[in-house]
Amino acid sequence: MTTARTMTNAWIHRTLPDIFYEEPEPVEDGMLQDLPMRYLIRLLDELYEGRDDVFMSGEVFISYDQRNGNARVAPDFFIAFGVESAAIRVNLPNFWLWETGKAPDWVMEVASPSTARNDLEGKRNLYAQLGIAEYWRFDPTGGELYGKALAGDRLVDGQYVEYEAATAHDGSIRVHSELLGVDFFWDGVDGFDIIDPDTGRTIDRNVLQREALLSAEARTDAAESMREAAEARASAAEARANAEREARLAAEERIRLLEAQIEQRGKS
Repeated sequence: MTTARTMTNAWIHRTLPDIFYEEPEPVEDGMLQDLPMRYLIRLLDELYEGRDDVFMSGEVFISYDQRNGNARVAPDFFIAFGVESAAIRVNLPNFWLWETGKAPDWVMEVASPSTARNDLEGKRNLYAQLGIAEYWRFDPTGGELYGKALAGDRLVDGQYVEYEAATAHDGSIRVHSELLGVDFFWDGVDGFDIIDPDTGRTIDRNVLQREALLSAEARTDAAESMREAAEARASAAEARANAEREARLAAEERIRLLEAQIEQRGKS
């Protein structure tokens, strides 16, 4: 039985026959991608945590041709807005464009020697054809594989136009994502991050919590130092007062003795 649905991509839904999907072999140099990819994905997960209308994954294929089960692409990570995330995870083995009604909005690739050329050419062209609004690339080697450590493209009239990068004097790079509203950052050596453009600080909750804890501890230490300083000033003031009192008493005693001597001489 077939059913019809109106989709923005004009695909027509129909009951699918059994389709053989070729499972890709893991890339032999995938370890290069592992740490930066896991870190960036964790931050993006945190950014949209709790949003039912946002689907994010690096574990599924984007299938784009209903008639050909192997017409699919596997980004390192992608984000789709305005979709039913729970339904996609429960009902679909892959991100089927004819079922979701739209392509993902944001894609990330992390370079490895075996994938870099395809990321720059074949995948980039395909993502543009699918209508993916932003395409981002991170190169853990600092640019040896992609030519740049960090680059982001936005789709304009069906073609990707690269975002302008801001390079600091220390070699670090920041590029703003209009779609996500954040800055992607490379430290100029080997570290990638996601920055809040309003504060200029990482969005990493772990880092922010540690900074808040250290700040609270610093405020406590500062308050303790101020208390100790105040106590020291009070002790010093008390010591001066005691010294002044003792000096006054000593002077009074000398005067008393002098007066007694004068009185005694007057009597003799």
